[in-house]
Amino acid sequence: MRVGGEHFRAMSWCGGVGGSLQWIDQCQLPHRFILRDSRDAEAVASAIETMQVRGAPTIGAMAAFGLALAFITDRRRFESYWLPRFRQTRPTAANLFHACDAMESVATDATDEGMIHAACAYADSEVERCRKMGEHLAEVLAIGERRILTHCNAGWLATVDWGTALSGIYHLARAGEAPSVLVDETRPRLQGARLTAWELFQEGISCRIQADSAAAWMMAQGRVDAIVVGADRIAANGDVANKIGTYMLSLAAREHGIPMYVAAPESTFDLHCPAGAGIPIEKRSDDEVLMAHGVDSNDQEHLIRIATVGVGANNPAFDVTPNHLITAIISEKGLWKP
Repeated sequence: MRVGGEHFRAMSWCGGVGGSLQWIDQCQLPHRFILRDSRDAEAVASAIETMQVRGAPTIGAMAAFGLALAFITDRRRFESYWLPRFRQTRPTAANLFHACDAMESVATDATDEGMIHAACAYADSEVERCRKMGEHLAEVLAIGERRILTHCNAGWLATVDWGTALSGIYHLARAGEAPSVLVDETRPRLQGARLTAWELFQEGISCRIQADSAAAWMMAQGRVDAIVVGADRIAANGDVANKIGTYMLSLAAREHGIPMYVAAPESTFDLHCPAGAGIPIEKRSDDEVLMAHGVDSNDQEHLIRIATVGVGANNPAFDVTPNHLITAIISEKGLWKP
């Protein structure tokens, strides 16, 4: 997708076997557009953990490249250390494990060049899934549903390119439609305010940021035609794990008769997990809730406390939406009814 009119991916491989992995540091957005570059597998794993890169498909592709680097630089410990290392970086997103399994299967007979090729092919396949998914989603949203509410970031930053939930919106816009998007800020890390709104602005798509707690009232006022979110893992029965706050949206959507769509590639489906109760929910640092990060009018960064010293926090990163609250799941193969 575009940044200042130039095409970028959330991450990309630069050069041949002797090249390096380049990624957009999402922690710096929207104030600074910074590209990181490394051949160090540990730096790649750390980038996933610290959310320099985030979003289930992007995490998976990042892990694929990290494992390719681990194979090249430390092949002796590839199975004993590096595969477990990457599988432990983020526990909820199914794509991470899908990518690790894919790279493990290739590594048995692979060369250094073959591992890089496999990682590139994995990333390209995620992009193609998202492109097709967007076409299917746009067909659904084009039927009178152009005032769209979204939560967290399910755009190209989260999926290497195109996006999941936002892919349908991008397809609508490029077909000459004029979608408008209400962007939940998405506490506590503000992926909606920092990332989704930035993406939509770069593409020239009308959007407004709102507090998460405003969503139900906007539905009640008749100002939302559809809700579209991504997913980090989908259980075999259609229960969906996504960014914390998604379950709350689904309850309000059901009350007000608003369709609730989930967009996700098949790499997000976990058929080994029967239902949402079996999905591990990542718990993150209290500081994400108790502190706030931003820049002042002089472009100086600050991390400030917004809560009383000594008070702890509850910070689950995801929740699970039961399948009966979901109108449909859209993958690269079309529309699925739970």
